[in-house]
Amino acid sequence: MSVASEVPVTDPTVQDLVSSALSKFRAGDTISTRAMLDTIRRSGPACEDSDDHLIELIVMAAVGKTMGVVFDHRSPDERLPHLS
Repeated sequence: MSVASEVPVTDPTVQDLVSSALSKFRAGDTISTRAMLDTIRRSGPACEDSDDHLIELIVMAAVGKTMGVVFDHRSPDERLPHLS
């Protein structure tokens, strides 16, 4: 009689999520922080890291792969000062 052991399903690490999202691009490409956050959040819905932490990881990995980064993840309300 053979007993199959259960293999625990592990969530991908944040590094894995970032690496996977960036793997679709090549050196010299420009990536959008908004698109990368969306991709990572869809790929790893259990990821509880803040957007700021994810952006930091994305930028470090992208720059290491000689990719450009467009910082477009903030809403218009956050980017523009409120006029009184």
